[in-house]
Formats: sequence, C-alpha cells, structure tokens
Amino acid sequence: MRIGYLIDTHVGDYDRPVPDPDEAARAMDALIEEGIVAEAAGFHSLQVPDRHGRTECAWPGAMSLLTVLARETSRLALGSFALVNTLYNPMLIAEQCAIIDNLSRGRLYMTWARGYHDGYWGFFGVDRERMLGRYLENVRVIEAAYRGEQFSCDGDFYQVRDAVVSPQPYQRPHFPFWGGGQLPAAIERCASYADSWTCDDFPIERATWEQQAGAYRAAAEQRGKKPFIVLMRNGWVADSFDQAVQEFGHHYVDEMRFYCRQGILAHHPAFDTPDKITPESTREHVVVGSAAECIERLEYYEEELGVDYVTMRFRMPKGPSFERTREQIQRFGEEVVAHFHRKSPEPLVHPAIPAGVRF
Repeated sequence: MRIGYLIDTHVGDYDRPVPDPDEAARAMDALIEEGIVAEAAGFHSLQVPDRHGRTECAWPGAMSLLTVLARETSRLALGSFALVNTLYNPMLIAEQCAIIDNLSRGRLYMTWARGYHDGYWGFFGVDRERMLGRYLENVRVIEAAYRGEQFSCDGDFYQVRDAVVSPQPYQRPHFPFWGGGQLPAAIERCASYADSWTCDDFPIERATWEQQAGAYRAAAEQRGKKPFIVLMRNGWVADSFDQAVQEFGHHYVDEMRFYCRQGILAHHPAFDTPDKITPESTREHVVVGSAAECIERLEYYEEELGVDYVTMRFRMPKGPSFERTREQIQRFGEEVVAHFHRKSPEPLVHPAIPAGVRF
C-alpha cells in the first residue's frame, strides 16, 4: 500500500468574506508549500480538489494548481480528487492535462467525477439535465483526443471539428484515469472507464463497504482489469490519541457535523445526527493517535478492507494552521509513511499508477 496527501484548498469557515489579495496570495503560497513538504516527507502522491464559487476556497479549480505542482515537485504522482468533468469542455481538459503530464514527465493521473454540487454547475451555467450522459460523453471525447490524430465528433453535449490535441500526454496512450462514486451504479462504472475506484472520507459501514467493493472488484475482473481501491481518510499522528484529538479532533468533528447537517451522512445510522459525531465515536473512521495506532488503522484498511491506496488529509477548513499542518506532514511521513515504504520496498506497479512514479 502507498499513501498520498490531499491538499485541501479550503481556508477559513464556510461562506467567509472574500479574502483580500494579500491574504489570498499567502494562502496560495502555503498550499504550494504543502505539496513541496509532502514530497520531501515521502508521500507517494498529491491530490487536489476541484472547487468553484466558494469564498473559503483559496485556489479554485484543480488543473492550475496541478500545473504549478508539476514544476515544484519532481518525484511524486499528481492528480485530482476529483475533477468535475461536467463543468468543462472535454477538449480543454484534454489539452490542459496533457500539459501537466509533460511538465511532470509522466507523473499525472486524474480522478474523473460527474459532480454533485449545484453551485458549481450554476457558476459555469451548465444545464443540470442528463448529467450522467454529459459526464460519460466527456470522458469519451478525452479518450478520442488522446489518439494523436485529428478527429471530429458530434455528440449530444459536445461538438469537435477537425481538432488535434498537441502536445499529446507524456504517458501513452494517456495518463491513468481514476474513477469515483459512492452509489452502486457509479462504482461499477469505474471498472469500465477507469483504472481504480476512489472512495470518499466518510465513515465506513462494513456491510455496505463489502457490497460496494465486491461489486467493483467483480466488474473490474470481468473486464480483465486488476482492481485498485483508493480510500481517502483524515488523520493526525501525535504522541497519543488524546493529544491527536486535542490538536486535530475538534476540527474533524466540526467538518463531519457540517456534512451531517447537509444530509450527506443520513444513510449511516451511527452518524445521522450531529450530536452522534464525536472524536470517540469516529475513532475507527480516521487515522489518529500515536504512530503505532495510525499504522494499525491503515493496515486494517489494507488487510481487512482490501484497500490498495490511501490519501490522507490533515487540515480542515478551520484548521489546524498551515504551520502546524506542514509539521504534521513531515511527522506523518517520518513515522507512518516510512513504515509502509519499509514494509513494501518494491515499486508499486499497476495501471492506476503513473509511469513516471515507480516507488
């Protein structure tokens, strides 16, 4: 198993005032610095989200930040978690991602997503009707653009006339496509167009997980693919669980209670009301505590749930601070990530892993 790091682009409370230019610039510098520190600390990849029209988002969009990180790093994989394809013309995605893949010398992968946020679609004036069809056609156009030849298409949502994407991606025929989704149909679709299934950071209900992961694995194997499951988790390594809760736990609990109030956790009976969400009740769903406790939790995901890859997040919108987060990236790398490097020193080779990242 390998461990990546997610750079959360939210800075400050939800619906905060629009930041002034100096504050925005400082936040952007800090986000780039997190990526540089994560590479030095031994993380296998960086992931960035795709957000728009939110005052708490310090860096809207994913592709521009990935472009900068392609120049500021040299070893780890770079990807989105996840790019909302339905917001963009697929030719723009194809062109920009090819640039990132070339700048990084083949270290790019991209997690494609249909999206769920009405505000994002409204920001770009995208019609919400037939969104699944729009998404699937978007991915097909990107694949066609990476055949290295001029092409045209007249789809239901996108039209292309005598176009060629140049340069083509550094990886041929293209960089790895990662898939996302939490509903059964979306999970199974990952096996058809993507090299992985990525799962979000919400609490896991074991029976539901077995059903979802089992459906994905079966669909992937039916298509002759080797399954690859990616799990996002939040966490914090400290001298003890109590210290981790003190430094990080309340930030995580505040975030989960926010999502609970939006109805996103309504399906999970243990967390269907905000008062049920506490550091103790969520303990098995985060990677927190001493290094030994963090390693034990990650090994549980690997050995019991069959997870192949974990993406960690250490900073919520309200904190910890950028400074404390950089310290945490370094410590988690030294005390936890290094353990998995020693445990599996051979390079990770799988179609989901970019060709330029083999460690």
